Amino acid sequence: MIQTKLYFLWLLFKIAKNWVILNRIHVSVRPNIWKLTGCNIGKNVSIGYDVYYDVTNASYITIEEGAWITSRCLILCHQRDLSNYYEGSDINKMDYIKRPVLIKKGAHIGMGSIIMPGVIIGEGAIIGAGSIVTKDIPAWTIAIGSPARVVKVIREKVT
Repeated sequence: MIQTKLYFLWLLFKIAKNWVILNRIHVSVRPNIWKLTGCNIGKNVSIGYDVYYDVTNASYITIEEGAWITSRCLILCHQRDLSNYYEGSDINKMDYIKRPVLIKKGAHIGMGSIIMPGVIIGEGAIIGAGSIVTKDIPAWTIAIGSPARVVKVIREKVT
C-alpha cells in the first residue's frame, strides 16, 4: 500500500514538473496537481515547467493567490542540521531541519531561482532570475542575487 502511494506521488510529481502548458487557459493544471501532493495553493497561481519542490514535505509550502513561479525554480523545505557537524562526522547521519516556505499574494519568482527553507516572500515581491533566497523578502520589493538582496522598493502609484 505504501509503495503504491509513493508511486502515485512520484507520478504526480513527474506530471506536475514536466507538463509543458502552452495555453493560458490550462495554467491551473500544475497547481492542482501540486495540491494533490500536499501543497497549500491559492487561486490563480501560475507554475512554470521544470519547477522542483520538496514533494515529501509539500505541506510546508504555501503559495498565495496570484503568485507566479517561473520555470526551473527550486523550492526547498528541509536542510541538514549542521549544528552538531564536526570534523570526522558523517554528513549522511545528520538530521534534517524542516521549515515552511510562504510565497505571498502576487509575488513573482524569476526563472531558475532557489527558495531555501523558512523563507517568506512578501506580497507583490519580485525575485530576479537565478537568485538564491535565504532570508525573508519584504512586500513590494525587488530582490536579486546570491544570496538575494533587496535592490529596489516598489512605490505606490500616484494618481
